[in-house]
Amino acid sequence: LNFFDYLARLTAGRGGTFTRRGGRLSYQASGQEPRLYAGSRRGIPYQARGENQKGPHGRHEPRLLTAARIAALRREHAEGGLDFRDDVWPLVAREAEAVYYATLLRSRGEALPARQLQAACLAAPAGEGHLRAVLEEYGIGEKDRLDWELLARPWREREFTGPEDFTGWLLDHLRQDVAEARAGNVNGPLKAALDVLRDLRNEIRQAVDHGGLDGDSHRTDLDGWYTPLNAHLSIGPPARRVEEMTALIEAGVLDVIGPGLRVEVAEGRCTALSPLVPGSARQVDAVVEARLPAITLRRTGDRLLRHLLDTGQCTAHRIRTRTSQPFDSDGLAVTERPFRLIDVAGAPHPHRYAFGVPTEAVHWVTAAGIR
Repeated sequence: LNFFDYLARLTAGRGGTFTRRGGRLSYQASGQEPRLYAGSRRGIPYQARGENQKGPHGRHEPRLLTAARIAALRREHAEGGLDFRDDVWPLVAREAEAVYYATLLRSRGEALPARQLQAACLAAPAGEGHLRAVLEEYGIGEKDRLDWELLARPWREREFTGPEDFTGWLLDHLRQDVAEARAGNVNGPLKAALDVLRDLRNEIRQAVDHGGLDGDSHRTDLDGWYTPLNAHLSIGPPARRVEEMTALIEAGVLDVIGPGLRVEVAEGRCTALSPLVPGSARQVDAVVEARLPAITLRRTGDRLLRHLLDTGQCTAHRIRTRTSQPFDSDGLAVTERPFRLIDVAGAPHPHRYAFGVPTEAVHWVTAAGIR
């Protein structure tokens, strides 16, 4: 999301104007904008959030990933911790998939079958084969299936011939994303499903916080896979921001390099390129790292945390693993509520407390909102 903040400051913030005519947003440059190039690992921005049709307090109520189910799972795996991909993700995915397919049928005017389908999806045993059988019974074919891998990497089946080919594909992708967002987070099948990921954050926290996962699964499956996927799919900008990005590309102010961005430095110059887009290399004068930095307690520049760490008055959170040494996170170790600071000997301090971003790894996605 920081990317969109920089984009706004370097364009509209320098006197450029966006104008809507006939439903289409266009950009009139001021002449004060720099030439902008953008890229990332995925090569595309976060998905636009669906227009809110739930009101200020509406949310998806979990049917599978319930507090009781989570408590039972944590008791069952108390010795070794949960495996996120095996124990948690299938429940999250099925909750979202059930909403997606039910909303898809409702959008076709089939309200009663939609309710029946949602119940059947939730009741089906784990595994793609069982879900596929349910979908076939309700006439949902392969082209209408929710494909998580395709959502994560929508360009995966493409082989781009060059920057122009990639830009054409990207503009189509952005316009489709805006259309899905305009359909809303209740009436639009895709955004309704992705909003389930947002709504289940607290339940996921119940499953993973305070060492709920095996350390290897926490590092690989949660930190390395699901957290960035969740951010890409459910913590995106309003649709208006994606429209503005589209207008800037069409105006020739912004170029997107492509997926797998690499920045190479030689002789005081930076070259940005995508290995998946031939001819994408561009020399630039400055690089802006428009992302939130990772939580790094051991390398902190904060004077208070640095002093506490160097004197053993605080320590990093460690998560046990089933197979090897504990996973040493870079988050600040604290007890369960009321979150007392833990020292290097493992003792909680009676009068020191910490919560929020410094405790990432003890708690999940602390930068997404105050909890």
